[in-house]
This record gives sequence, C-alpha cells and structure tokens, in this order.
Amino acid sequence: MPKLNNIRLKICGLRDNISEVVDLQPDYAGFIFYDRSPRCMATRVAAEQVKAIPDTVAKVGVFVNQSLGEVCSTVKEFDLQYVQLHGVENVNYCKRLHAEEVKIIKVFSGNEDLNEQLLDQYAPFIDFYLFDTRTDKPGGTGEKFNWEKLRHFDLQKPVFLSGGIDLDNIGEIESLDFGLHAIDVNSRFEVEPGLKNIDLLKKLKNKMKSVLQKEKH
Repeated sequence: MPKLNNIRLKICGLRDNISEVVDLQPDYAGFIFYDRSPRCMATRVAAEQVKAIPDTVAKVGVFVNQSLGEVCSTVKEFDLQYVQLHGVENVNYCKRLHAEEVKIIKVFSGNEDLNEQLLDQYAPFIDFYLFDTRTDKPGGTGEKFNWEKLRHFDLQKPVFLSGGIDLDNIGEIESLDFGLHAIDVNSRFEVEPGLKNIDLLKKLKNKMKSVLQKEKH
C-alpha cells in the first residue's frame, strides 16, 4: 500500500501566485493552456516566469483536445517537462505525441465507465494515468473520484489521482493498493480560480510530512 510520504504532490491550475506555490516545493506544477478554463494562463503569465521555475519542480502543461502543433509549440515556449491531456485524445494522438519525445499524463474521467482494455491500449504511449471525476467542464471541479474502482484494475502505468482530494480525506489514500505515484490538487486549495490558498497547501504538505515523522519513531 502507498504511504503518504512516498506519494508525490502536483498542484495544478497555477496562474496568479506562481512563485508562492513554487516556494512550497511541490513535485509537479500544473499550468492550464485551455482557453475555456477560468485558470487558463497562456495570456496572463510570460513564458519566462514559468521557465524560471527550478528543475526540482516538474512543469506540466494541461491541454484539452488541442492540435499537436499547438501542444508541441507550447512545450517548447514554456519549457514544459510533461503534457497532461484532459480531453478525448485518442491512442493515435498519444502515439504521435510520444514520438516527439513528449512525456504524457493522460486523463481518464468518470467513475462508472472506465475500461481497462482501453487503458491498456494507451499504456505504450503515455507515462502516467490520471483519474478524476467526469463533469461537463474539464478539470478543477473538486468533486470526489471513486478511488475504490481502481482496485479492480491491473494498471500498466503509475497513477496520478485527482478528484476532490482535501485535508479531510487525504488519509484515505494510504489504504489504496494500486500504483499511486502522486496526488493532484486544484480547486479545493484555492481562494479563487488561479489563485492558490497557500495556507491550505502548507497544511496539506505538513499533513503528508507528519506521516513520515511518525514512521521514523
């Protein structure tokens, strides 16, 4: 079973207080390049600010059904280490992006209609799965994902888990027994879309760290 001190942290939807979030040293920082998202930052933040983030924090660009050309040019402009595909991008799309040596986090949404056979088809061309709750608007809903469903799958890639993670339920993750690599937090740790609540994020990191301290004693 995963332990919270072994699980990495991704903070997504950064825009208005990037430097404060980066100072918390998450493992991954997510930037949304989908113009229908209230957290879209492509026109709000210069690429130089994102490129200046230290290498200890991996930069992830979030895209939704956008052209390969647009994705690849944004990766270069912002020096992104990962692309997170949050739309209905098919296996061939991921194969072509993978051929460009882009690291891919592929999002699969929905509690009831996940298909293990389909997940396996993506596996050769992606680096991680990300699971969250399906809604009409991609990303940042704060609605809880049914984590228990993943217990029944033999997943071929490690997992980012999203969907309503907060300070109250973070401890439940320790009971999960699939290939959990990281948790992904967004809307439940915000003052408003794009502006993160630094105090809540500090509490989250401290709560994860406290597990490590208990295990050492």
